[in-house]
Amino acid sequence: MSVIREDLNKCIGCRTCLTICPMDVFRFNEKARKSVIAYPDNCQSCGQCYVNCPVRSLAMQNWDMSQEITNYR
Repeated sequence: MSVIREDLNKCIGCRTCLTICPMDVFRFNEKARKSVIAYPDNCQSCGQCYVNCPVRSLAMQNWDMSQEITNYR
């Protein structure tokens, strides 16, 4: 399971994913004013970016519904 972009157009550039990600997976594209999944291989599938994205522009790839994702790290 790793983070993927569900819909780039939904991204509002709030930088929540950059702030919350403990593995430094994201970068911010200043020109586009959007976050970028720069290092997907670093993703540890904690789901914090997905859970905390206010507009649901992210998703979790190969997410097994039996794996619980919470708002806590």
